[in-house]
Amino acid sequence: MQKNKYIVLSDIHGNLSALQAVLDDATKKYTVDGIIILGDLIDYGMRSNEVISEIQKLSYPIMVNLWGNHEKAVMDMELTRFSSDRGRTMLKYTASKLTAENKAYIQNNMSDNGCKELELNGLKILTIHGNIDDPFWGKLILDTSNDIRYSTYDIVLSGHTHRPFLFERYFKCISEKFRNEKKTIFINPGSVGQPRNHNPKAQYLYMDLDSMEFDFRSVDYNIAAEQALYPNTIDSFYKDRLSIGV
Repeated sequence: MQKNKYIVLSDIHGNLSALQAVLDDATKKYTVDGIIILGDLIDYGMRSNEVISEIQKLSYPIMVNLWGNHEKAVMDMELTRFSSDRGRTMLKYTASKLTAENKAYIQNNMSDNGCKELELNGLKILTIHGNIDDPFWGKLILDTSNDIRYSTYDIVLSGHTHRPFLFERYFKCISEKFRNEKKTIFINPGSVGQPRNHNPKAQYLYMDLDSMEFDFRSVDYNIAAEQALYPNTIDSFYKDRLSIGV
């Protein structure tokens, strides 16, 4: 029997408590046939090594495991695209703490081009961290989704913005059956470990491709426990933002 029920995670950002909370929630609430990870396991949070270890212990098949811009940055140490000095400083700190084994995991067990196509339940799906022009740093939002290249896909799953969404676009095509329109569903699951939609809860997506139901989940986790791990040498911005989801 075809398995078509998946959890979709993005932007965990070294937040082990948040990751464990969403995995526990998904296990209790759903049947899960596989997991899709849209990038940025690491950085900003204090437990990047532990997050990678937790991912390696998953009992679900990992269908997709993308590099995000933070995996790319930590592997090539090209930091010019970060918008602030504190972001560059934080990435250097994370790079100094990552074990050799976990750097090898990033290199050898994650997709290093920031995107991957797959077919599930007869649907053509694009998974991407950023957008089709810039898979690592580009932002896929409503304004940038009207690109004919997306019409190839039935579903586009993206991360990077840390804000959940679901919307549809109808591209012109030659199809009498569908009145010359091709529908593409765009979905961002939100961020597990560092949401920016003014909701501090850990966020993820459950999708059932048999029923085409998409369930956006927000889960409580021990924010204070993660905040307590930040040393005084780290800009408090990254610690404080966890409390308010920005």
